[in-house]
Amino acid sequence: MSWIYFAISAYLLLAISGVVDKFLVSKVVRHPVAYAFYIGITGPFSLLLAPFGLKLISLPDFFIAVVAGVCIVLGLFYYFKAVQLTTVSRVLPIQGGLVPLFTLVFAFFLLGERLSIDQYLAFIFLVSGAALISFRKEAGGWHPKGLGFAILSSGLFALAATLSKYIFEISNYVSGMVWTRMGFILVALALLASKKNRQYIFSAPKEAKAKNIFIYYTARFSGSVAGFLQNYAVALGSVTIVSAMQGTQFIFVLLLATFLSLYFPKILKEKISATILVQKISAIVLISIGLALLTL
Repeated sequence: MSWIYFAISAYLLLAISGVVDKFLVSKVVRHPVAYAFYIGITGPFSLLLAPFGLKLISLPDFFIAVVAGVCIVLGLFYYFKAVQLTTVSRVLPIQGGLVPLFTLVFAFFLLGERLSIDQYLAFIFLVSGAALISFRKEAGGWHPKGLGFAILSSGLFALAATLSKYIFEISNYVSGMVWTRMGFILVALALLASKKNRQYIFSAPKEAKAKNIFIYYTARFSGSVAGFLQNYAVALGSVTIVSAMQGTQFIFVLLLATFLSLYFPKILKEKISATILVQKISAIVLISIGLALLTL
């Protein structure tokens, strides 16, 4: 069950990069196209893993791997589109609930993955906790396109995780990481086809100050390491349960956001009240029960 600890470590790093991205997407890299492009061009760096066990796979399997990589970058693109039209606080509850549910369905039909009774119970507690901890009531309603983008990004993330699990099973971890990342560069190249996109992409570095560029690459490094750990957890364990454990990421985000709100409010300011604390603590209890069911 060591994969559970790899997943928790991944979600800790994703929480760090997520908090930084919340700052960057509003103040530095303002357009989702630019964000998706600069994440996409990191794909070829996965070739550095080649000496550690890269295996050739069949052409159909390579196509599946590329589709998985494309889904990851498109998922991020539509996530930032949703955030741009609404807020992170509206998008996270959608993803916290839908990504695990989509993954459960995809893994059931595409991989034939079946969970035990304890795992299904853990899944329910983890997903319920994730949705509760990330929920925050706000004035106004959903932007229709924002809701659509949030649902679409959830489906893409779930499909990417499921297809990646398939590649890990028919090859190995290194091969899965390398071949799926080839899809990253395809999205980056496709984004360059539009003149307007090129303007967004190439103006982004000019708009960012040196210190923000450093912060951006720090977040990308954290996110990249998290991706390796998360995929390693998927390779070793259940893709459905790893997806459901996203609630642990929200716990870490809560702790980081609370710390920054108290000591560095200029960077990030979150509203904290007795009602919100009760809600978050209740969610943490649900997630803790889910984790306990997996580890006991």
